[in-house]
Amino acid sequence: MNFKVVLQNLLRRFSEAGVEAALSGGLALSTMGVFRFTKDIDFVVLEESAGAAEKIMAGLGYEKQDFSSADILSFISPLKALGQVDFLVARRKYSRAMVKRARAMPVMNGELTVKVLQVEDVIGLKLQALANDPKNRYAVDTPDIQRLLKLHKSRLDMDLVREYFRVFEKEDLLDEWLREAD
Repeated sequence: MNFKVVLQNLLRRFSEAGVEAALSGGLALSTMGVFRFTKDIDFVVLEESAGAAEKIMAGLGYEKQDFSSADILSFISPLKALGQVDFLVARRKYSRAMVKRARAMPVMNGELTVKVLQVEDVIGLKLQALANDPKNRYAVDTPDIQRLLKLHKSRLDMDLVREYFRVFEKEDLLDEWLREAD
């Protein structure tokens, strides 16, 4: 996948259509000092922008994947260079607030600027994935959360981080990971 070309094209089209979205997933992690392989581009998009995002993706030749739902939209291009783009649709107060808190950050070695979720919010989404599907997500999301805690502990809004862990009844896990981060 040519991440730079895809992201550049999407950002331009999002701007033209007034789509309010923020980068999440592996590319967002790279802005936070956590570098790992990623095969797609992930966004959180406000519910009222989801329809426009879907039209943009269709206009670019992407096909909506069968497992898409009202909460998650996943698109794949028949062209390998254009890859996969996923959208988490922000409906609830937590996810909507995430998009609103997102800040513009440089990506692709500073060649592009995109709104990116805050570290706390990436932790929250990864924790949700871990809580919803521990069998498949533990090996991916646990190291990411642990690295984020270790790298950013002194700068995190720990009240927000703790709230996310409380929502998923995982505060004991947070305490363990914070001890390990010291």
